Amino acid sequence: MNLKDIVTAFGVPGMEYEIREIVVNHMKKYADEVHIDRLGNVIGVKKGGERKVMLAAHMDQIGFMVRSITEDGYLKIAPIGGVNSITLRSSMVRIKTKKGYIYGVIGEKPPHLGKEEKKKDIKDLQVDIGVDSKKKAEKLVSIGDVGTFVPTYQKLHGKIVANSLDDRIGVYILLKVLEKVESDATLYFTATVQEEIGLKGARTSSYGIYPDIGIAVDVTHAVMPGVSKDDVSVELGKGPVISVGAVSHPAVSRHFIKAAETKKIPYQLEANPSWSGTDADIIQLARDGVATTVISIPERYMHSNVEMVADKDVRNTIKLLCEALKNIGGVELKW
Repeated sequence: MNLKDIVTAFGVPGMEYEIREIVVNHMKKYADEVHIDRLGNVIGVKKGGERKVMLAAHMDQIGFMVRSITEDGYLKIAPIGGVNSITLRSSMVRIKTKKGYIYGVIGEKPPHLGKEEKKKDIKDLQVDIGVDSKKKAEKLVSIGDVGTFVPTYQKLHGKIVANSLDDRIGVYILLKVLEKVESDATLYFTATVQEEIGLKGARTSSYGIYPDIGIAVDVTHAVMPGVSKDDVSVELGKGPVISVGAVSHPAVSRHFIKAAETKKIPYQLEANPSWSGTDADIIQLARDGVATTVISIPERYMHSNVEMVADKDVRNTIKLLCEALKNIGGVELKW
């Protein structure tokens, strides 16, 4: 298993087949049990003590759906998840069809031909797949086919750049922790589906598992050009991020902070006063409630084809999870 395979696998919400196969094959090597629930979540169980701890990272990536085809053979699209039209413009895309992948471009009017409007909605974009008629396009693609960015993967001076690190980096970390961890609790490594369209996989999987503790492993916004430390508190390369706030049970967050400080693992804190925007928001509400927190990887340029994380943050997140999970069975879940 390598990170490049994980981040380049296709898997928009509801179509997570490729990434799910990678996850299942790896989990089978290290988990005591592996199963796929009805919605498509993958759950690998590593047996330990009586306490149940669920770790969740979502497999799906943002994308789009073909909603119509013009008479000239261009594809009109609708967003799946939080897609920014700016990130799609002047991009190559791939579309999964019944016959396999086809590729296209979302082009822009050159400056030579007049001023381009600054703002376009996704409904105004058109995918050019290289044909010149609706009839030809319909032989290649159908209404309802889904697509996303052509995959990217580069290393830049200790940084990783790819188009689906949200949240394939979380999936990668879960799989690496599964390989190494020893715990006094029974661990449920859960690769969830359809997070980008409403945390749907987390809802069904947490209901089925009904854990005592739930930990979402996801990305969070880091300082970047145009976004300073006055806007966000998190920086690349400064360590994993431990959430504090309503979604984070104080005893669980304190446990992770103590583990980081004991092993001298660098960490950062992020305030989430009401919600986190991760699977933890819905895991927390399973049945009569779950003690949750969020462990995040700092990321620049979220929901684009150039998302960026730091290698050392990934390594330290794996270390933190392995250390905190050793004795998580003994955490007193008191407010």
